[in-house]
Amino acid sequence: MTNNIDMFNEIDTEIDADDARFQTEGAKWWRAPCVVTDDLVVSGDLHHDPARGLAQLRTWTDAGVTGIIDCRGEWSDKRMVQAAEPDLVYYEHGTHDAGGNQEAAWYRAGYDYFKHAKRMDPEGKVMVHCHMGINRAPSLAFYILIREGYAPADALNLIRDARPIAACYYAESAWQTFAEDERLSDGERMEGEVAIMMFFDQREIDLRRVIHEVRVVEHS
Repeated sequence: MTNNIDMFNEIDTEIDADDARFQTEGAKWWRAPCVVTDDLVVSGDLHHDPARGLAQLRTWTDAGVTGIIDCRGEWSDKRMVQAAEPDLVYYEHGTHDAGGNQEAAWYRAGYDYFKHAKRMDPEGKVMVHCHMGINRAPSLAFYILIREGYAPADALNLIRDARPIAACYYAESAWQTFAEDERLSDGERMEGEVAIMMFFDQREIDLRRVIHEVRVVEHS
């Protein structure tokens, strides 16, 4: 298993490497495809410029991505992706990014999409992305991992190790959904909640700073 992005080719972003705006953690990791497991990749979205977005998409498919779960409720690249890569499975799975919790049905449907993509191509990778790749996509990835048998702390650490800007702040609602799915006891539910809280305490990131760093380069 690899947690780096070496398998993905560099994208010609036409960005001046000396521009300090693009040297921040938020800017560097925003659209970087981050390999969480052999099956699962997390990223921000495709570039809004069609040529650069398609170049980015080619790096995904060249690296074995055969399914995309798009967690954005505000936008979809389905037409562009299907026109360029008709064999790639694209799931529109949008939701809000307003804080608080995500609905249980959203997590469950996202996992169903993941399993469907793996049935379609057992050797393929599934790309889960939202706009910035900070909360929605990492939180769905967390739910997928715990459904696949990972302990909460292990799942969160895998995601953060692969993607340092992944805040994963919807993880608590993902765990609540999982606890309902598996009919966990009160003790088991609490154990997971404590593990998640400890992760947030021990590996806290400055969410406001990271979002600001992405916003600075968002339209470049």
